[in-house]
Amino acid sequence: MNFLLKNDYIFNLLNKIYVILMGLIASIFITRYLGVVDRGNYAYIIQVVSIASIVLNVGIHQSYSFYYRKYQGEVFNKYVQIILVQFFIYTSVSVVLTFFINDQLIKFMIILVPVSVLAQQLESIMAVENIRLKIKLHILNGTLRTIGFGFLFFAISGGLLYPIIITFVLNILTIVSFIFFSRKKLSFKKDRINWVFTWEIIKFGWLPMITALLITINYSADVIFLKNIGTAYDLGIYSTAAGLITYFWLIPDSFKEVLVSRTARSDAVNSTVFVIKISLVIILSVICAFSLLGKYAIQIMYGYKFLEAYQITLILSIGAVSMIFYKMIGTVLLAEGKRWVYFFTLLISAVTNCIGNIIFIPSYGMYGSAVSSVISYSVCGLGFLLYFARLKKIPLSAFIFVTKEEKRIIKNIVMKGSK
Repeated sequence: MNFLLKNDYIFNLLNKIYVILMGLIASIFITRYLGVVDRGNYAYIIQVVSIASIVLNVGIHQSYSFYYRKYQGEVFNKYVQIILVQFFIYTSVSVVLTFFINDQLIKFMIILVPVSVLAQQLESIMAVENIRLKIKLHILNGTLRTIGFGFLFFAISGGLLYPIIITFVLNILTIVSFIFFSRKKLSFKKDRINWVFTWEIIKFGWLPMITALLITINYSADVIFLKNIGTAYDLGIYSTAAGLITYFWLIPDSFKEVLVSRTARSDAVNSTVFVIKISLVIILSVICAFSLLGKYAIQIMYGYKFLEAYQITLILSIGAVSMIFYKMIGTVLLAEGKRWVYFFTLLISAVTNCIGNIIFIPSYGMYGSAVSSVISYSVCGLGFLLYFARLKKIPLSAFIFVTKEEKRIIKNIVMKGSK
């Protein structure tokens, strides 16, 4: 067991399993607490905040792994100084804007954006500097979110305000915890901020920023379009299904996050191919289990009103398979500085998703949105796979069949873990 906990992949996998369990329980509480309409509104707020956070990051956090590798790790202090200045500016603007905005949903978004930007930036730094601290904070946040949403469900009447407060507080906790436990010496002297370096990473970061924006749009377009050209019912049901799909991806994401840390330091082609195969097996198993038990699980967890989310989740799961290739291979391409390939593949995928939503939602509602997402996910994932295989001269069969060396690695993990 000690060996398993020392292995970054296994440790992060155990974290994801725990987060999935906590997340599912939290989703039960928040979905039953809010009901169909406000569940959709809450998802809409979170998605818009995600998009705004990407834009206001101006690509700074996406560049960290590249500059960490370029300067051999000596960039932490420079980055933290820059993002704290950003946070001060965004918070000041946010406070002023809240006095002029009357729409409740927009006001909630404005309040969440500054802390979301900083939390996102620090998590990207953690993924490279201290992956285990990031894992531990995910465990803590998942636990506290579940407790918080559970308290709302049992003790407070419905409404969007309290879930927003909990989301805000958890972002603050991430920020404070990372700064306190990072074990890095920080300097806040103004004369030590490197403005030349700041301009350098902003110039580098505009393309990663737009790229990250495309990723988020690809995930969020369905919810945003359903809010504006669909029905409140479709938005509530679809957002529940989209939330379930994120749990399908959490286990593969555990491998991706460790790859971020490793590819920032060295080439990791073999590791990438290996974890893709493991991720495919895991996600296909999850999809099979959900197809058999998902209808009953949704009825038990969320109630009969949300039963239609079962069909939407099944449709979205088709695209989840292709997205494994994007998640794993994209990590390697970014670390190697191949930004343009990454960008154009995502651009095509995001445009496909937006056009599909505009065409299909008026006639087919949430089902049309789900089909549009599957098409765009498939374009994205298969595009990354074909490019990576050609770039590294790897046959496509290598992503499916397990080699003798990989069997040996799996056997060693199992043998050591059983001791």
